[in-house]
Amino acid sequence: MKVYKGYLMALRANVSTIILYCSIFLLVAVSMVHLSSGEKSSGSYSQQRLSIGVVDRDNSLWSKTLVEYLEQYHDVTIMEDDTDALAESVYRSDIVYAVMIPENFQETCILGEETIETLTESGSQWEYYVNGRIDSFVNTAKVLLAGGYSSEEAAQHTLETAVIQAQVRLESSREDAAVYNVFRFMPYLYFSILCFVLGLIQKEYQNIDIRRRLLASSLTLKSQNLQSLLAFFTIGILSWILCEGIGVLTCASEFWDNPNRWLIFLNGFTIMLAALAASYFVGSMAKTASAVNGMANVLSLGFCFLGGIFVPLELLTGVIKDIGQFFPTYWYAQNISILSFNDTLTDSLKTTLFQGMLIQVLFAFACVAVALAIGKARRQEEAN
Repeated sequence: MKVYKGYLMALRANVSTIILYCSIFLLVAVSMVHLSSGEKSSGSYSQQRLSIGVVDRDNSLWSKTLVEYLEQYHDVTIMEDDTDALAESVYRSDIVYAVMIPENFQETCILGEETIETLTESGSQWEYYVNGRIDSFVNTAKVLLAGGYSSEEAAQHTLETAVIQAQVRLESSREDAAVYNVFRFMPYLYFSILCFVLGLIQKEYQNIDIRRRLLASSLTLKSQNLQSLLAFFTIGILSWILCEGIGVLTCASEFWDNPNRWLIFLNGFTIMLAALAASYFVGSMAKTASAVNGMANVLSLGFCFLGGIFVPLELLTGVIKDIGQFFPTYWYAQNISILSFNDTLTDSLKTTLFQGMLIQVLFAFACVAVALAIGKARRQEEAN
């Protein structure tokens, strides 16, 4: 087991690098948990009522119906028909929005194509909020009148639509984001530790002098490869236990309350395999320690930036998101989001989850296959 022991001895010499990255991750994880403690939701939602002013220049059935309709959503004040006074009220924030219902409201706006005149602060967000209500009123009235209802019947039915409210049920009852915020950054820790540490160790074993000594020893090539494989898996398992353990310690109560905790461990194991394969690729390709550091930085930071680790997936643009799907970190981030915010996994979620894990494992096999092919070609070139 000389090759196996050699890997572990080299690992011991790089413990300081492991401690450094674990300390950085621990600080980030603790800060994420602290920030997550302020993100709890009460689970109760209600629409916001605004103070709006209405000038009724029509004083008809439909203008009064619109006022009554708006009163179900907002605090309505009937105002005098004075544009300067309305602007002053908006400026003083007595009202945030003013609606001027024109004469012949039914003919010009409901049956016609004109819009209702409004007044608010420039660039105000409430313009879209209130206009949406008014547009809904006009469209409903237009449909009812076109359907053959009388004006009185159409006005009554339009008012009844304001009473209808959607019943919203949250699919997840989870009120904290601690597990998501901590475990979302886990791939960076895996790729940093394994690519920097194992990459350097593997690079040393690719040294032509060391390979010649091993070939001259009593160890068969098969035994050397098996011992190297065992060493890689041993270090990978140790890193998995270490990294997942740090994650659990930083958000212990939230993690053990999560019904998907064992799947979170499994998702961490698959990204560990991807990082392990990436470290083998780095160590096999790089010829110097500086090259290992450069490749490790590019892989760890590039995968995490483009794969939804540092930037949440929902904030990625279309092109970047398409590119990110080639990286295992993308599928890890998607899985950890599913596992953190869903108490119950539907069949479609399970399919997405295990598909993401499978892609991470396939990425690991692809990395190893490419590294072996290039390594074989390099050895043949050296032999010639």
